[in-house]
Amino acid sequence: MKSPLLTSLALGLSTLALAACGGGDSTEATADDGSKEGISITDGRLVLPAVKGNPAAVYFTVHNDGDRDAFVRAATVKGAQSTQLHEMTTANGFEEMGEATQIAVPRGQAVEFKPGGIHVMAFKLDDTLKKGDTTEVTLTFIGGRTAAFPVEVLAAGDAR
Repeated sequence: MKSPLLTSLALGLSTLALAACGGGDSTEATADDGSKEGISITDGRLVLPAVKGNPAAVYFTVHNDGDRDAFVRAATVKGAQSTQLHEMTTANGFEEMGEATQIAVPRGQAVEFKPGGIHVMAFKLDDTLKKGDTTEVTLTFIGGRTAAFPVEVLAAGDAR
């Protein structure tokens, strides 16, 4: 059985080898502004927490129609002081949520950020974010390229 540390180390080393292979573009950005080519994002939504002060969750699908694998290394959310990439993992027979250092988006595939799986946690939300609003999320990829896209703000009970 592979240990999580060895798996993370192997992913990190493979990322370093691929980091020099940049690209740029999304549905919301143009290639000359540092955006990630071949990347598009659909179905973006930010789900407000049921309890004020708790973090929100951000869900969407990243499509990679580029000619290289892409790796999401960070996300920012307009209206949140900080964010973390999160994923569900199984350790010793128990599922747990934890911070992810990067999320692979293989070329020719789509990766869904969804409840119970990979997602973005948004911390310390502005009081101005309300159900029915739209805000912006920016993903940063290995190599520094970005993809920005709008997300609909949903109430906790409206999660999909």
